[in-house]
Amino acid sequence: MNQELLEQVLNCPSLPTLPAVAVRVIELTQKPNVSMDELAATIQNDQGLAAKILKTVNSSFYGVRRPCSTINQAIVMLGTSAVKSLALSFSLVTAVAADGSSEFDYLSYWRRGMYTAVAAKSIAHEAGLATEDEALLGGLLQDIGMVGLFHGLQRRYLHIMLEAGDDHRSLVRHELAAFELQHPDVGALMCEKWKLPPELIMPVRFHERPTAAPDEHAKLVRAVGLGNIAHDCLTLANPGPNIQRFKDRARQWFEFDADTCNTLLRQIEESTRQLSALFHIQIGAPADVESILQQAQEQLEALSHEEVRESAHGARLGSLLSDSDDADALTGVCTPKAILLLAETAFTAAQSARKSLSVIVATLDAFPALIARGGQDAADAALVETASHLQELAELLGGSISRWDNATFCLILPGIDRAEAIRTAGEIRTSLASQSENWSLPNISTPCTASVGAACMQGKDRAFSNVNQLITAAARAAEAAAATGGNCVRTFIPRLAA
Repeated sequence: MNQELLEQVLNCPSLPTLPAVAVRVIELTQKPNVSMDELAATIQNDQGLAAKILKTVNSSFYGVRRPCSTINQAIVMLGTSAVKSLALSFSLVTAVAADGSSEFDYLSYWRRGMYTAVAAKSIAHEAGLATEDEALLGGLLQDIGMVGLFHGLQRRYLHIMLEAGDDHRSLVRHELAAFELQHPDVGALMCEKWKLPPELIMPVRFHERPTAAPDEHAKLVRAVGLGNIAHDCLTLANPGPNIQRFKDRARQWFEFDADTCNTLLRQIEESTRQLSALFHIQIGAPADVESILQQAQEQLEALSHEEVRESAHGARLGSLLSDSDDADALTGVCTPKAILLLAETAFTAAQSARKSLSVIVATLDAFPALIARGGQDAADAALVETASHLQELAELLGGSISRWDNATFCLILPGIDRAEAIRTAGEIRTSLASQSENWSLPNISTPCTASVGAACMQGKDRAFSNVNQLITAAARAAEAAAATGGNCVRTFIPRLAA
């Protein structure tokens, strides 16, 4: 992480700040026995904020049984959490809107925030979580780091946003390559500066990689992460892959079936329109959900027919996965030969530009015992699931992944410095154990864990003369992790960097 740029961003005088009433609401609601009268009086000190909250509470978005005429009544009917969420939401919108810049794409920013916020709340409600209100605010806050980076770096950050374009999932990769910073981390630090509680900071920090969130916040963060995919379904072209991804994650994370997912998407579109109108936020033209669902169905059916046709004529896709020198037959990720070619190119580029290049090696623990308990089918399923999980993380960071040997995977991560590599390695360890609890592995009841090793060529050091040395260093670190009992992380620190 580039500490100098981070300080520049966090100390930028034009950075959004929360109004005093919002700060006081945070302080009050963190007390175990907050007085409802004191909370109501604090909010009513800002008559404009109180009026907005009451209008929203009385709208069809909340559907209360009888009208609320005071903040006290709203707290009684909806609870402290809901009123706090609305107070902070309106304060956040006011703080960000005060910027008034015409260069930053606020339409896309608020569209993503509104859709995700409403979707996260709807998903949390459907899943029976007690964090609906935190999910709403977490979705609204998720990209606040983008605003911070824009204020701190101005046109330098606008250039990165233009490079990412409509592909928000690639934004982190561009940010890290250019600044060694990423908006989820910057946003989380801004929230810490505002003294927001952990249940609001965690969705900001992990919304791009929900499975890496700490266990106590996992469901909340996944609701926000699934809300992001709902936004993609309802606002981006080519909905088929996004809706399939939405349904896959919804089933995996919350056990929602396809019909529930379709119903949720319809509700999300309608409720987002209601809430954005109450917040006076422009989010563009409404989505035709029925047309989107129909288009997605047609796309997926066409893809299925194409796969069948190719299978009947030699299975082009299958040959890529099974016969190619570039793709592992079981998992579909790169072979060692293919990843070495990519790694050599990345190493040369990093040396020339004096940028960082990290390698992470992860080995599934006790793999022979897993085969003994569940058989080869269970072992293969664990490898496929692990590869899919790690590939998603590698792609998010702009890297590549290979199955290095039987139960070992190697990630090549250009532009990732040592601190980021260590953190990513830790996230791999924790998220793999958490994620594997949802895998259907025959005769396996315990989560899969991994020994993870990391090594990095920093921008200015020359501890490694070739990429093989860098990969070997990460592999040795993983071996050291396994030697201590597994399910841990070790980092190779060259003497020259000490």
